[in-house]
Amino acid sequence: MSAPSSAPSDPQPERRRKRHRLDNATERLVKEAEVLALRRAGLARVVAAGLLLIGVLAAVSGVRISNPVALRQIAAVEVTLVLFGLAGWCEAWLASRRIAIQTLPVVAATVDAVLIFGNLLYGHVVLGIPGSLFAASPIAWVVPITMAATAIYYRPRLQLYVAGLYAVGFLVLGLSGEALTIAERRTDLAALAGLFGESANMVRVIMVVSAALILVVVAQQGRFLLDRAVRETTMRLHLVRYLPGELAPILTDQAFASLRAGRRIRITLLFVDMRASTTFGETMDPARLAIFITAFRRRVIRAAARYGGMIDKFTGDGALILFGVPTESTSDAARALECGRTLLTLIERWNAKRGFDPAVRVGIGIHTGEVFCGVVGDESRLEFTVLGETVNQCARIEQATKAADAPLLASRETVESAGEIDAWVEVENVDLPGVTRPVCVMRPV
Repeated sequence: MSAPSSAPSDPQPERRRKRHRLDNATERLVKEAEVLALRRAGLARVVAAGLLLIGVLAAVSGVRISNPVALRQIAAVEVTLVLFGLAGWCEAWLASRRIAIQTLPVVAATVDAVLIFGNLLYGHVVLGIPGSLFAASPIAWVVPITMAATAIYYRPRLQLYVAGLYAVGFLVLGLSGEALTIAERRTDLAALAGLFGESANMVRVIMVVSAALILVVVAQQGRFLLDRAVRETTMRLHLVRYLPGELAPILTDQAFASLRAGRRIRITLLFVDMRASTTFGETMDPARLAIFITAFRRRVIRAAARYGGMIDKFTGDGALILFGVPTESTSDAARALECGRTLLTLIERWNAKRGFDPAVRVGIGIHTGEVFCGVVGDESRLEFTVLGETVNQCARIEQATKAADAPLLASRETVESAGEIDAWVEVENVDLPGVTRPVCVMRPV
């Protein structure tokens, strides 16, 4: 009996990975939000520590405290608040320099817990305050502030980690030591009566206000992220109707402003045009012609996508493909030549598959040079375009493929930039009408 085949792998994890995969624009937005959240959380800790420290100092000023345990406890609280503020300042400083962005929230939340429980353990072990009375300590009221500060990060797992940390810590602290009788509790609470006076309660009010202010920051940041995400998504949906799809990942406010301003860059252009397309238009009915043109464009799109080209526009039975937009690369010329050769191969296979008579033929012209690149038009009709003599020269090179009887021609600038000068030969007596500057046109050997 043959062994049973292994069960197919569960497609659900792969679907979940794809569902949670972020595009470039969303990932950039999330990273910026993380940095902003870290800076705000650090500053919130500094402000909260400062307010609490001022409250504690104001509460004990002018009050004679003879109990040495109370004096030492107040000193411990002041030191803890100073360290709390310093930790917040370090967090904001590291975030501003984008250092340890991923681990910083966990470290900050853990440091908060260490400072709080360190103060409580000091009161319990050194000062002899029963662990079951931890809620009477002023530092325990800092916990809502730290948990509110953690909410700024928008990390559910981190919030669960912090909640579990404090829950376990308070449980261990509350169960430490022997159980107290009612009389013992009264005695201990009487010794801590100063912690419930007007001044101490005023410090608690400051703590509540601090936690509320941090929650306001949380709500403000959430609203900011929501507004920004909606604004960028709306802008992207509006612009991609007019602009090339390859520009969608960079359509931020700043990037779009740069495109509207325009710039001069060095790119490689590829013009492709179908030969004798009027013959197909005259012999095919409209439905078949639409399918035919769609199939041709699909092959142009496939070749451009394979080598990182951006289709600027389709013009009937032709297309203009750009290499070096939005980001210039030293491989632009080489990729353009590979794209041209691949497109010729795809057209040959298409002819062999469909048996067109006459066969589909194309002319491809490739040129490298400086162009104006930008978005023109008003809000009702925007268009991404490239302008300049280089564009005109590339169009003339493509038209010269008819006279040269060659499906692919390129300028010497492109061939040299691609490092393929030995594989190409100059074409003599090629006329490029409308071109003022001489251009050396070459064809594959």
